[in-house]
Amino acid sequence: MIFSRSMAGRVKNNVEIRELDWDQVQKWFQQVFFSGEDLPTGQRTAEQESPIAAAHRILTNAMSVMPMAVYQRREDGRYPVSLPELDYLLKIRPNARMGPALCRKVLMSQAFWHGEGYLGIFRDQRGRITDLIPLPTEDRTIRKDPDSGQLWYDFTVDGLTKTFAPSELVIVFFDTYDGLYGKGLLALARSTIAADAGAQKYARKFYQNGARMSGIVSVDADLGQNGRDKVKENFQQYAASDMFKVAVLDHGMKYTPIGLNQKDAQFIESRNFSVEEVSRFTGIPQYMLQSGKQAYSSNEQQQLDFVISTLQPFVTQWEEEFQYKLLRTDQLAAGLYLRMNVAARLRGDNESRSRFYEKMVASAIYCPDDCRALEEKNPLPGGLGSRFFMTKNLDTVENIVSGEGGGT
Repeated sequence: MIFSRSMAGRVKNNVEIRELDWDQVQKWFQQVFFSGEDLPTGQRTAEQESPIAAAHRILTNAMSVMPMAVYQRREDGRYPVSLPELDYLLKIRPNARMGPALCRKVLMSQAFWHGEGYLGIFRDQRGRITDLIPLPTEDRTIRKDPDSGQLWYDFTVDGLTKTFAPSELVIVFFDTYDGLYGKGLLALARSTIAADAGAQKYARKFYQNGARMSGIVSVDADLGQNGRDKVKENFQQYAASDMFKVAVLDHGMKYTPIGLNQKDAQFIESRNFSVEEVSRFTGIPQYMLQSGKQAYSSNEQQQLDFVISTLQPFVTQWEEEFQYKLLRTDQLAAGLYLRMNVAARLRGDNESRSRFYEKMVASAIYCPDDCRALEEKNPLPGGLGSRFFMTKNLDTVENIVSGEGGGT
């Protein structure tokens, strides 16, 4: 309230004292710290914030390295199947400009920033899919036909607009409240981005001035705006040329230094808070953002939790959307579906992989040839690696079930 009133004409010791109103105070602070700019919160600003840039890199890279393939549910199990046209798009080249990993990375990047990622499905005259091309979310508008309720998606690129029906788009979300419009990090963490951008600007000004503002020059007279500017200019020139020397002031000028102790100068540590905020918004463990605990055992557990809690919802959403949009109705009816290989994200060191394979083989989940395939090794000769084992002295499933096995 005290700054909301303009207090002019107050007299002290026969000298008129003029105080700044709140608008003038704001303008002064902006000139000192932010050069009059509003705090930006757009993508270009966010990209310059290291925790956000790291979160973007981690999530987009994580989704890019998980390949996608077609499988089929049968009475005797689930098997990979080959669909040459779709295999080429998913495993070799979705479009002329990029490979599958880069295509998935761009799709996740659009969703990360803008809430929605769009992949245009282009077909030839026979209805076969020829290209999967990421589309710019920032240049998208959604229209609804007032009569039929049909949704149409318009994308404008280089002045040209192309309209897509929902069936012609693979649509993924970073987060959404209605299944139509998404919310990306720019929308969810707007205040955090603005605060961190402000901290960076303040830090630059802060250290440019030796981690402190010099002080205040006061004069027992109403100098007017021109007079104040003249005093400020002269004093700054004097201070710049005669650092650490004694200043001589006249005309009743008083210099009051503003000193900041070491604790005050540690304000920059508050930027660690933005790392915590980004971690909360994205689900990425702090250690992956180069903050927090760095113990190997806890980080290994957090990495597993990152895959299960953070990546798995994205993976499931992508699998459902891709298979519904890319597979025909008859293929879906035949039990075909798409899966992303999350195991590719969990590839660790040799010891970790060995323990994982050992448990999977001992539980008859994998056969030795399955493990060899994951290591890009050939199957064992004579079909020996296709047999499954269970833990009862590690015998084959057939012998364990029949009770004839003696084990090894």
